[in-house]
Amino acid sequence: MARRFCILIALLFVIPFQIFSQQQSSSTAGGLRNYVGLINQTYHPGIVAIFEKAKAEYARRGNNDAVRAIDIFLRGAFGSGFVYSDERGNIYVLTNNHVVAQAHTLSITFESQDGTKRKFENLRIIAANEETDLAILIFPEGEKPVTQGLSFVTNPVDEGDDVYSAGFPGLGITPIWQFGRGMVSNASARFPRSLEDETLMGPFIQHTAQIDAGNSGGPLLVVQRNAPSGYAVAGINTLSGLRRQAANYAIPADIIQTFINNALNPRPETFRDELDQRLVKFTEGLKENKAVFPHIAEFLSTVCIGENAEYAMDEMYAKANSAAKRILDEKAQDSIVGALGYAVAWTIENSVRRQGTALTVSVKEVSTDGEEYTVVFTINNRDVSSVWIREYGNWRIRSFGDAATGDQSTRQRRQTQREASEKLRMGGIHIEAGYATLFEKAPAALYISLDTTLFGAKVYFVSPELFSIGVFSGIRFGIPAGNFGFMPYIRLGFDYQYDREFLNSPYNDFLSLPISVMGQIGLKVTTSYVPGLFMGVGFQYNVINLHSISFFDEPSYDNPIKAGLNITAGYAF
Repeated sequence: MARRFCILIALLFVIPFQIFSQQQSSSTAGGLRNYVGLINQTYHPGIVAIFEKAKAEYARRGNNDAVRAIDIFLRGAFGSGFVYSDERGNIYVLTNNHVVAQAHTLSITFESQDGTKRKFENLRIIAANEETDLAILIFPEGEKPVTQGLSFVTNPVDEGDDVYSAGFPGLGITPIWQFGRGMVSNASARFPRSLEDETLMGPFIQHTAQIDAGNSGGPLLVVQRNAPSGYAVAGINTLSGLRRQAANYAIPADIIQTFINNALNPRPETFRDELDQRLVKFTEGLKENKAVFPHIAEFLSTVCIGENAEYAMDEMYAKANSAAKRILDEKAQDSIVGALGYAVAWTIENSVRRQGTALTVSVKEVSTDGEEYTVVFTINNRDVSSVWIREYGNWRIRSFGDAATGDQSTRQRRQTQREASEKLRMGGIHIEAGYATLFEKAPAALYISLDTTLFGAKVYFVSPELFSIGVFSGIRFGIPAGNFGFMPYIRLGFDYQYDREFLNSPYNDFLSLPISVMGQIGLKVTTSYVPGLFMGVGFQYNVINLHSISFFDEPSYDNPIKAGLNITAGYAF
């Protein structure tokens, strides 16, 4: 969960430049290694596919640095967590929501002092709370790393109490076990959510025990002699103060225990009420008179992001304005997967924001089919259907209108359309040649043209005694339509006409200029089946004939190439 005022970044590429030794308590920290583990996340297959494609392309280009960076990213972000057991002896893992928020699957690894590791895979998220930044995971059936987890303190910690941190902060891209010691410097810290939002967060336990990137989700501990590990949990480390010395923050035990109770004892009868509350928050955020895709992203499920991210990124980079792209880039600095969610959210906003800056939104209908709810919104007088699912204890968007369908066939169709569009060469340099007829002058002529969208040149050739050479400026439009592309154009330029009949005329003088002002309109059609090849048809009309400029009483000569029709074939580079 990104926070601007206080932030603990669990990013893969954070490199600590110094390693601090920590004084340990009289109780051994070695036993803690059985309870505190390294959590790794694996991304949704759709997200992995995006980066595997990019990796293959970079490998083809020989960019080994980019290939290595993608390999590192695909290992997944990491954080810390610890084992908890309920009264019935069921074993769970507690951590931060932001450690697992972007995961498709999760694993936890416990490492002993001799380097031996025990890894448990396919952990499932039971519940996650974005507001408290807490998550609880469960092991696959039959798997237990210990018979009993860490217990919580019976009394809250006070200022001046000794506390200990445990977890796996990163040394470069490698997570390494770390046990730290400090004291409580503020037993009940509260502070604004951000510089823009003065809503208070907390309370947190502020302490000085060592915290680095990767400690997120690890426990804040106090000594408890009679516990199997020698420690009890006072909180979960979640934040560090920006530009503060040893100002670290942990979620207190009482908040964690309330979260656990709600997560392990869900009440299905309240699910609809919870959905209604989420819908109110969702619709109110859409009514803001600004870009709302960051707000929409907060409500997207990991499945929705994974299935739609590739198409959404292409759409956003092709169609979004610079302000939206800047927001996306800023998010990517915090979370690459979060940026993919922003892109999916942008396609949703773009699909419903037809005109103007404001959205009028209301919930028209809510219906259910098993565990999913279909919610129909009326947005700017248009009905849009969406599907909401309960993911990790929160109601989130599974699909939304035509922008984020979650339909693999739709995604494949869009992929095919995009690939076809990429093969349509509608820009660049065009060279074409073909047949032309010059009305009132010559029934058949050769037409040759070269243009670069805005500028170009063309030739009509009948014989050495009759031809024209022209230059022009104009606009060529590219309109993709599946495997075909249509390129209408309009041009204006000058045409030099060589006509021996005119030159031999007794009325010719040095002031008679064989030049015309001409206009052209036409259409070119290309296809992705043969990239670069196109067919064209064009019409030229000479608007002003400078042949007629003369100081004789009568026009000296008036037999120009007035109009021409050409049918051509060409190639685009």
